[in-house]
Amino acid sequence: MAAGPLWDRLSLALSPGPNGYGSPRRRTPAEHRLFDTGTIEAVRRGLWSVETLSRCIVEASPDCIEVLDPQGNLQFANPTALQQLRSSETAENEGEPWVLSWPDDARSAVLEGLEVVREAGVARFSHWRPGLSGEARYWDVTLSRMLDDDRDPIGLLAVSRDITALAQAGTDRDLCSRDLSHRLKNVFALVNGLVTLSARNTPAVQPYARTLRDRFTSLGRALEYLQVPPPDEAAPRPAQTLQALLRTLLMPYEGVGNAHRRIRLFDGADISIRDTAVTSLALIIHELATNAVKYGALSSDTGTVSLSCRRHAKSIGLIWCERGGPPIAHPPEYAGFGATLVQRSVGGQLGGKIVYHWEAEGLRVLISMPTDLLLQQTS
Repeated sequence: MAAGPLWDRLSLALSPGPNGYGSPRRRTPAEHRLFDTGTIEAVRRGLWSVETLSRCIVEASPDCIEVLDPQGNLQFANPTALQQLRSSETAENEGEPWVLSWPDDARSAVLEGLEVVREAGVARFSHWRPGLSGEARYWDVTLSRMLDDDRDPIGLLAVSRDITALAQAGTDRDLCSRDLSHRLKNVFALVNGLVTLSARNTPAVQPYARTLRDRFTSLGRALEYLQVPPPDEAAPRPAQTLQALLRTLLMPYEGVGNAHRRIRLFDGADISIRDTAVTSLALIIHELATNAVKYGALSSDTGTVSLSCRRHAKSIGLIWCERGGPPIAHPPEYAGFGATLVQRSVGGQLGGKIVYHWEAEGLRVLISMPTDLLLQQTS
């Protein structure tokens, strides 16, 4: 396929060599004197042109660089792309629809990327793609729209970076995480069994044993929430957000005793939360919900609990409000272990503050936590 107007308007001026596009051209000695006088001075004196410098950068890049026409057909591939993805000559693949160089399961992502880059000017996706050896590699692909001097689109630039090692490391990390999660769940089950056996013949300690088992069970639910499914698992992992976590933690209490459908989680502020905050939040919600079932609003037939989230400039606020339970005459005379655990979780791991309002109509708890200690950092 002969080079058409596209190449007449490309600022890179990527002209073909004897072996096709993307093949290095033989340079005269003068062309290699760039650093004798400095880049700017060499260009000014004509020892190097911008086109020559651009071509050398493209040829030296370790990334696979492919230039497509506006319809998505291949027009140029740099040496790295030729060595890893194609034949030794661009001419053998010139004019081929770029999407055909991708496997069937990747083509929807490729076509969507091409559509996005034409509209927005840039697009990005990642997928497996086989190379010349037949081995599939995982590529991070950035698509950019190419413009001429009049800002009219003349082609598309596809830059593919091999991130196979990074993808494999992520897979190995997920596998280790799942193995650790499985082992920890077994430990929780073993500890719960030991607690039950130890307290079986001692009625006086059975209430404490039951409380301890409930806390381990709560930690187990938080662990299940953090568990990452393998790529081929049918049910995807739910979004790791504050609202999703609270729904997961409160779900078991909706069927405890008289608490059915009387716990209300109001939609409000929602953020992606980091793993280190999940276990602390699990313990906090468990203690509040358990106390509501045993002593508070959920111990009566008409009591309700509402939980709402509010986002402020630098913090997230949780408001736990109980209504309709036994009237509160005065605050507790001393803080039990559960309250101490909540205080340490909020003030320690989450760096926040908790305030209890013992109102006659029910308990109201205000929890404030810095957003930066909760927020999941994005890559």
